[in-house]
Amino acid sequence: MVNLIWKNKADITLKLDNLKKEFSNFFESFMIQACLDNEEIPVRSSYKGWKNKLFWGQNLEVLCHLLNEFENKIDLIYVDPPFFSGVNYKIEITEKNETFDSIAYYDHWNKDLDSYLQMFYQRITLFRKLLSNTGLLFIHLDWHASHYIRLILDEVFGENNFVNNIIWYYYNKYSAGKKNLPRAHDNILVYSKSDNYTFNEIRLPRKKPRKQLMRINVNGVLKNLKDENGHVRYRIVNDKKLDDVWKIPCLQPASKEWTGFPTQKHHSLLERLIKLGSNEGDLVADFFCGSGTTLLAAEKLKRRWIGCDISEYSIYLTRKRVLNYHNDSQIFYPFDLLTHMNDERSKLIDSGFFQKDLLIKRKK
Repeated sequence: MVNLIWKNKADITLKLDNLKKEFSNFFESFMIQACLDNEEIPVRSSYKGWKNKLFWGQNLEVLCHLLNEFENKIDLIYVDPPFFSGVNYKIEITEKNETFDSIAYYDHWNKDLDSYLQMFYQRITLFRKLLSNTGLLFIHLDWHASHYIRLILDEVFGENNFVNNIIWYYYNKYSAGKKNLPRAHDNILVYSKSDNYTFNEIRLPRKKPRKQLMRINVNGVLKNLKDENGHVRYRIVNDKKLDDVWKIPCLQPASKEWTGFPTQKHHSLLERLIKLGSNEGDLVADFFCGSGTTLLAAEKLKRRWIGCDISEYSIYLTRKRVLNYHNDSQIFYPFDLLTHMNDERSKLIDSGFFQKDLLIKRKK
């Protein structure tokens, strides 16, 4: 097997016991939420004793913390991490009559590919430890570095545990490039820990019924099914099996799901991934949760969830979206907001930041 080598490559497992101890009691709950007005809401019986978890902090620290309780227990991990794009994504925040700029998402590495790869190597190693034996890992990337990350995944998970490279084809994204074809897809690499992973068949409706040859498996080979007279048989189909090219648009500002967060992905994409790789009641995690689309999709599909992001604006948006869904859907169970408290975070929490009415816009 080919292994990728970079400067200062280091295996985090050599110091993992110490890291687990260091971060075992590192995070504390600062808010338990059920609905926007904080009323006491009855929890559905199937979820008694469980609270979803939203961490505000560095995901490497969160991963080490979770290993103390959740090793081999997370059923689906999806991450939409930095792409090595060389761009820091800005947002414009308006509160009442005051407007100011901030950074929503950092992806500027000063062309230091070695640091980027080490960041990934550490986290992928911990993803594998947290993933259940029937679980799937989905890593969302684009053309910048997906070829490097696949080699790291082969090393950590084993090349035989590669499941799919899903192509998300977003046909509605504008491209101003004149010296290359428009880049209109992302890659979602899928890996497992074993052959016994959850994988649910999804069928998509066709625009109109279609006549299709009937096939039969003969000693591992698909052949045309024939009748007693030797004539091939047909059937009329109204749907088709989902393949590895997904035609789903980029989310547009006109959508009611739009939050203004620069890297927000379409809810249909995340809902399909979660349906594909998990079942009701399973535990779903996203350690670069951004605007919270993965966690909201998990909520709607009756999965338990764990989320994490370093940005207070990500935590703000995720909290608000989940609580709005709770209020609209009348399906309630609480979630815990956790962080490693310091003076800066304590001051922000005490200011009522998470209860504020903020307007967030992506800044070009």
